[in-house]
Amino acid sequence: MVKIDYDKCVGCLRCTRVCIFSIVEAQEGKPFVLTEKPGCAKCMHCGIVCPEGAISFDDKLMMVAEEKPLVGDSFDEEMESFLMTRRSYRNFKPEPVDMEEIRRALEAASWAPSAKNQHPTKYYVVQGREKIDAMMDIILAYIKESGESPEVVSEYARGNNMVFGKASTLIMAYARNNAINPAVDTALALDYADLMLQSRGIGTCWAGYLTRFLNKIPALKEMFPLPENNSFYGSLMVGYPTEDYLYIPERLKRADIIIK
Repeated sequence: MVKIDYDKCVGCLRCTRVCIFSIVEAQEGKPFVLTEKPGCAKCMHCGIVCPEGAISFDDKLMMVAEEKPLVGDSFDEEMESFLMTRRSYRNFKPEPVDMEEIRRALEAASWAPSAKNQHPTKYYVVQGREKIDAMMDIILAYIKESGESPEVVSEYARGNNMVFGKASTLIMAYARNNAINPAVDTALALDYADLMLQSRGIGTCWAGYLTRFLNKIPALKEMFPLPENNSFYGSLMVGYPTEDYLYIPERLKRADIIIK
């Protein structure tokens, strides 16, 4: 799948130095693709370090643009501040999030790391409280019958929806169970979408209850059918926040870092 145009190749061998599985190796001063060797990570790094555009993948050049976008000198500090001020929101204004914002966030999600560049994650997007309320009715009926997660019912009676908050938009992500690493790939993709949305002033919150119920309750499976051997691996509540947080809360448990 990796091809080298030797009319363009100048023999700089940069591609051989970045190939993590030695699919592209140096032979007699030129790069050579070992087509019989399995294990290409499909990272495209060999193509994007080539100064002459001599390397293609499936007969297509590997670069999206000829020049990388510039990142400002203060970006690292801005990024740190952004990550520290990101919050999980559950109270939202009633209107759904504009679908163009959702599409933009999910396009950003396609740039997240993925095992061997498989990118197995796909999405359902729900817009509007009517459908979300119907989903909640199904969940409540299941809990009352099964006895699972009774706190959801008791909190709901108090006006607190632990599954959906007050969201009018949902993003529900699924993937092939036999992908190399579907859980991590989906978490990374959703995190990219999460950060993109929050950078645009749109609130998000990971919906763990929802993901679990989507994979368990037959009526929800009928509402959101998946291809065979697929499962939901993550969900986000999304909406326009109703409040501003004034401070950064303390983390009650910080990561242990052990250096040996």
